[in-house]
Amino acid sequence: MATKKTAIKPAHSKKEFKKELAGKIESALTELKNTLGEKEFQHRVKKATKVLVHGLHNKQLSAGKNGAPGTSKETPSKKIKGLKKAKSNQKETAV
Repeated sequence: MATKKTAIKPAHSKKEFKKELAGKIESALTELKNTLGEKEFQHRVKKATKVLVHGLHNKQLSAGKNGAPGTSKETPSKKIKGLKKAKSNQKETAV
């Protein structure tokens, strides 16, 4: 009996993920490189990868462990609940 082993990809580190994304952006936007110049283009690609990767990397890792992200509903803090009560009490006394 031969068992099939599936290749499991190890989780990318955030740095590797940024490099991979930067490479894809650079290859997709080669004409902008000529227009902006090499230095400015690299600067903007770096900014874009930072914005795109922010939070995404952690969501991907947690999605693999727990399922779909964002399924749990957070309860509002006690401070917010207290503020809502105070506002409703003010409206009642004003009437």
